[in-house]
Amino acid sequence: MAAGGGRFNSLSRGAKTGQGVNVLREGLAPSPSLEVYVPAIDSLEEICNWLGTFRERLREARSEERDGVVAVVQQLEARFLTRRAELS
Repeated sequence: MAAGGGRFNSLSRGAKTGQGVNVLREGLAPSPSLEVYVPAIDSLEEICNWLGTFRERLREARSEERDGVVAVVQQLEARFLTRRAELS
């Protein structure tokens, strides 16, 4: 058998177009779902973590996602203020 003569050693293998290719966001965490049940989040630390996550998501949101992300951020901010008042 000759070295380098197999069909798998071809330099021209692989996709020629991007059709059917899934591009992963390498090095980035997946975007959180907008399905957060805010009243279930109890601790101030957890509320702050989610609030930071969704503020970052709002910063990067597409225009069609922006309204949903704004709604979650507002719910989290209201929950934070309510919970902080309860603990004072």
